[in-house]
Amino acid sequence: MLLKHAAVLRPGFGQIAALLLVVLQTAAWVHDVSPKMYVQFGEEQAQRFLGNESHKDHFKLLEKDQNSLLVGARNIVYNISLRDLSEFTEQRIEWHSSGAHRELCYLKGKSEDDCQNYIRVLAKIAENRVLICGTNAYKPLCRHYHFKDGDYAMEKEYEGRGLCPYDPDHNSTAVYSDGQLYTATVADFSGTDPLIYREPLRTERSDLKQLNAPNFVSSMAYEDYIFFFFRETAVEYINCGKTVYSRVARVCKHDKGGPHQFGDRWTSFLKSRLNCSVPGDYPFYFNEIQSTSDIIDGSYGDHVEKLIYGVFTTPVNSIGGSAVCAFSVKSILETFEGPFKEQETMNSNWLAVPGLKVPEPRPGQCVNDSRTLPDVSVNFVKSHTLMDEAVPAFFSRPLLIRISLQYRFTKIAVDQQVRTPDGKAYDVLFIGTDDGKVIKVLNSASFDSDKSVNSVVIEEIQVLPPSVAVKNLYVVRMDGEESKLVVVSDDEIQAVKLQRCNSDKITNCRECVALQDPYCAWDNVEQHCTAVGSPDWSAGKKRFIQSIAFGEHKACGRINTEDVVPAVPSQPTTKESGAKLPSSQEKVPIFSAETLSIVVATSCLAALVVGFVLGFLFSRCCRGEDYSNMPYPDQRHQLNRLTEGGLNADAAYPPCANNKAAINLVLNVPPKNANGKNANSSAENKPIQKVKKTYI
Repeated sequence: MLLKHAAVLRPGFGQIAALLLVVLQTAAWVHDVSPKMYVQFGEEQAQRFLGNESHKDHFKLLEKDQNSLLVGARNIVYNISLRDLSEFTEQRIEWHSSGAHRELCYLKGKSEDDCQNYIRVLAKIAENRVLICGTNAYKPLCRHYHFKDGDYAMEKEYEGRGLCPYDPDHNSTAVYSDGQLYTATVADFSGTDPLIYREPLRTERSDLKQLNAPNFVSSMAYEDYIFFFFRETAVEYINCGKTVYSRVARVCKHDKGGPHQFGDRWTSFLKSRLNCSVPGDYPFYFNEIQSTSDIIDGSYGDHVEKLIYGVFTTPVNSIGGSAVCAFSVKSILETFEGPFKEQETMNSNWLAVPGLKVPEPRPGQCVNDSRTLPDVSVNFVKSHTLMDEAVPAFFSRPLLIRISLQYRFTKIAVDQQVRTPDGKAYDVLFIGTDDGKVIKVLNSASFDSDKSVNSVVIEEIQVLPPSVAVKNLYVVRMDGEESKLVVVSDDEIQAVKLQRCNSDKITNCRECVALQDPYCAWDNVEQHCTAVGSPDWSAGKKRFIQSIAFGEHKACGRINTEDVVPAVPSQPTTKESGAKLPSSQEKVPIFSAETLSIVVATSCLAALVVGFVLGFLFSRCCRGEDYSNMPYPDQRHQLNRLTEGGLNADAAYPPCANNKAAINLVLNVPPKNANGKNANSSAENKPIQKVKKTYI
C-alpha cells in the first residue's frame, strides 16, 4: 500500500523539481527596473486633438512641416499646430473615394468603414508641393497637391498600387529621398504580394528567400542607402519549424536595375538579421521588431556613433516580453560586407557561402550603372539576399526589458543627447505600450561606456486609457516653446511635457536628484527642482545639483533613516488634476530574487511533506479493512520474526489453533495421463495442457 501511494505521488516530484529549478533560475534573469515616478491617467494636463469623433480615424503621423504636423486620417489630411494641437482648418486636405470605387469595395465584401480613403503616405516633393497616397476603398490612388493662396489644389492623380497599402491596418512604410519614393507594402488586394518598391524596381514575386510574409516597420535614408526594418517568417529556420526574425534590408539609391530581363529588379537588395537578445550560453531572443527611432548621432564612451533604437517583443503565444535594443549604422553596413548565407539543397542547413563561390564584382554593392553588371552577379544576389552574420546589439545587450502579461512595447521615440549641467549628454527614450503607457528611460552608463548598461526608468505615464494602444510617438522641439512629446492612437492625439521636474511630488533636493532625469536638476539658489531650458542652466554644476549616474549627491546632505518613507505606498488623494501617486522616494516593496527563491522553495517542500503525510493517513483511514482482511500475514510480523526471533521465531508466536500455518508456496502440478505420465511430456506429440496451480 505504501508503494502504491508513492507511485501516485511520483509525478508531483517532477513537477515540483521543475518549478524549483525555474524559481532558482530567476536569480540569473534580468530584473524589471521600477520607475522612479508614476503618473496616473488624467493626472497629466495634456493637449488633445480628437479629429472625427464619430468614426475611427486611423491617425498616422506623416510629416513635420515647420510648426505643424501633417496627419493622415479618414478622408482627410489634418494640419495640426505644434503649439496647442489646434487644427489649421483652412489648410485641411479632404479626399473622399468616389461612389463607384466604394460600390466596388462593397462587392469585394468590405464594410462601410473599410471602404473609405485612409491617407497612409505623404511626402514633401517641393517647397509647396506634396505627394499623398490613400487606400481609396481598397483601390490605392496617389495625388500631387500644390499649396497656393492658403489652400491645396490637386495637380494630378495616378494609380497607387505598390505605393500604398489596401488596408489601413496593414504594416507599411515609405520614405521620400532624392526625388524618389521608396515604399514597402503589398501590391495586391489579398495582401499576399509583399514588395519593396521604387519605380520601376521591385523585389521578386513569390520568392520566399527575399520576402516571406513580412510586416514592415520603418524605413529611412542614409547616405547612398535606404534601410527597411521589418519582421518576417525566417526561411533559414524552416527545417526546424516556424519562427519570426527581425530584419534590416538595404537597397542603393542609384540602383538602376539589372541587364536584360532583370531591368525591373533590384541588384542591391540585401538583408540581415537583427540580434536583440539577453546574452548567455543559451541567449533569450526578442525576435519581433515593432518600431525604430530615427538615426541618432551621439557620443558613447570615447566613440561617436550613429545609433538606431528599436523595440522588440516575443511572439504573442509565448512569455509576454518586450525589450529595447540599439544598433549602430556601422555594424549594419558591416554585415552587408560579410559572407552570404545559402541552402545548397532542400534538406541542407543554411551555411555561409565560401568566398571562392562569390562572383566578381561582389554582388549587392552600389555601382554607378547596375545595368552593366554581369548576369552571374545579378543571378547570385537574386538567390543570396540573406547575409550570414546578424547585426549585434550596441552595448552588447538590451537597454530595457519588461516581462509582463499586461502590456507590450509598441513604439519608440528618442530625444537625442540631452545635455546636463556637468556637460554630459544622454539619449532619453520614450517607449509606448499597447495599454496606453509611455515609459521614459535612459542608460545612465552610456556617456562613460559603450559596453555597459545601467537602465533607469524615470517615469511611467498613463497617457491614454488602459485599453488604447500607443500607435506613434514624436518628440517636438520648437524655438521659444516648451518641448513636448506627441502621443498618437487610432482616434486621439495628445501632447505631454517631456519632464515633470516641478511636480508636487518632488519636494527636496534628494528627490530631485534621485529621479536621474537629464531634464531636471536641483537649483541651489531658488531651492526647487528646475527643468532644462532654464535661463541660468549654463551656470553648470556650481548652482545646479544633479547625478545621472548614481541618483544621489553629497550636496543634498546625508539621508536620515528616520526620514525614509515606509515601503508601503501612501493612499492617493484626489485632486482636480487626478489622483496623487506616491512620490519618487516612496518605494513599493520589492523582494530580491534570492529571498523569493528561498520562500517559494521552502513552501513547495513543506507542501510536499504535508501532502504526503495527509495522503498516507487518509488512505489508511479509508481502506482500513484491506489491512485487517488481507489473505497474507502482516509483513511487519514477518519482519519481526526475522529480526527478533531469528531462526527460532516459533518461540515468539504461539502455534495456530489448527496447527496449519499459511505458507505462500505455489507448486506447478502438471496433469497426469491414465498411465501416470506427465501429460506435457515432450515424448508425446500432443498439445500442451493447462498447468494446475496448487497452494500448499
